[in-house]
Amino acid sequence: MPIRRRIFAIALAVLPLTGCERGPAPATDAEAPPAAAPIARGDNGFEVVVTLSETAARTLAATDESVIVAADYFGYPTVAAQQRELPGTEDPWLTLHRQQVELEGAGTAEFPPVALDPAQLELVERGRPQLLINVYSGRRSSEDNLLDCGTFQDALSLAVRNGVAIECKLIAE
Repeated sequence: MPIRRRIFAIALAVLPLTGCERGPAPATDAEAPPAAAPIARGDNGFEVVVTLSETAARTLAATDESVIVAADYFGYPTVAAQQRELPGTEDPWLTLHRQQVELEGAGTAEFPPVALDPAQLELVERGRPQLLINVYSGRRSSEDNLLDCGTFQDALSLAVRNGVAIECKLIAE
């Protein structure tokens, strides 16, 4: 028997006896353990920096139009909560909190820390709240939204850690 085959045969024979166990892998943001108490307690403020194209900035200023930055705090319900048909879990997401900030043009919207209901967080996958940021015009000068803006949807902890940047232009651009 050639040497390579012998080594392979020995490895196959010994492998079940070695008790191989995987060491702990570093957690990614998606695999992180449940949110620590600070998210529920209110150590979760963040900022959203809104930038406007030159055309959008001129148009909003000329029409005295504002910019609304809306934050929807939510979570994906656990399978157990859905199976028990707990209130709010019939939808694909569970609303935890809503907040908005109005800006006069481009700038930084500061979202102060909020206390999220610990009972609701128990119904959310891994106890990790998510965040959706939408930006649109304040509809002072028009019934319709005038802005085409990016969005942010990810873990609240990511927004707290890094902040959020949203770029906007006019829909007509």
